[in-house]
Amino acid sequence: MNLKILKYTALVVFALLWLPGFSPNVARWLAQKGFVKDEYRYGDLYRFSNLAQFRVPNQQCVPAPVKVTSPNTALYLIGDSFTEPARMTAADFKTGTFQRFFIGDTSFIKLDRTKKNILIIETVERHFRERFAQPYANLVTGKPSTRQAARKMLLNARDVFWYSTERHEAVLFSSDFFLKIKEWKAGLNETFFNRSDSHVVLSADKKRIFFEMDARPDGITSSFDRVSDSEISRLVENVNRTYDFYKKNGFDEVYLSIAPNKSSVLGKDLGNYNRLIERVQQHPGLKAPYFDIYTPFSSSKKMLYDVGDTHWNCEGKQIWLDAVNEKL
Repeated sequence: MNLKILKYTALVVFALLWLPGFSPNVARWLAQKGFVKDEYRYGDLYRFSNLAQFRVPNQQCVPAPVKVTSPNTALYLIGDSFTEPARMTAADFKTGTFQRFFIGDTSFIKLDRTKKNILIIETVERHFRERFAQPYANLVTGKPSTRQAARKMLLNARDVFWYSTERHEAVLFSSDFFLKIKEWKAGLNETFFNRSDSHVVLSADKKRIFFEMDARPDGITSSFDRVSDSEISRLVENVNRTYDFYKKNGFDEVYLSIAPNKSSVLGKDLGNYNRLIERVQQHPGLKAPYFDIYTPFSSSKKMLYDVGDTHWNCEGKQIWLDAVNEKL
């Protein structure tokens, strides 16, 4: 009898240990409740590299009080990880209504035509060329078709239950104890073999860390890849077509926002920056209004990114929020 109880107990324990690997929601809940450490608490680049010099807690932003001065304005934000819910909420904006959608998803909304409807399309620079290789139309106004609804249901189901080895390992081995062991290994590789994780690139003085996708010498995501004038014109044309599409579908204002790659601002020693953001924003054919974040970032002497992360820190985020709220 005792052996049987032991077997069932072991089965339950192993099932509970296995579950976070299958469910993003369970893993997220465990982190929110403090049962496991947040794997991103020191930044996504530290998470990849485990280099001790970049083990600095990400800034915890204290929300600045924002008064709602545009109660009859509805703000819709299509964005990536720079504007995810953990970083921004409705309380950050002056509008009466705020909804945010992930830029990679297909989402459906019904506009309230009694309000002024504003749309912001935010994308990080490294994915701009991919996302605007054609007009962007993932946010659909109106009722979805049967096919679209079915696809959305499948994506939602996947978010509830799908296995990830990376997530599973993060849940089980993200404590400070295991991180210290990983740091020893990473430090030895970097010191004796000049090797770091393939997801990151270090500056020449080893004081800054960047995401390999935008710090590599070339490739569509790189800040240093050559971009022809003809491609810039095609990208601008697709931004314009996106702008026209959403204006025709009920939005009163449509804005573009390109979040600069960390390497574009702080990694100039890695190569010749292709000036993608400036060339798009200053193109004479661009119709869509935009929020210029690159100029204040590139001219600032302050650190506007978290030390071990690809994303902006609190001060950097506030620059973006101030620009948006000024328009609102």
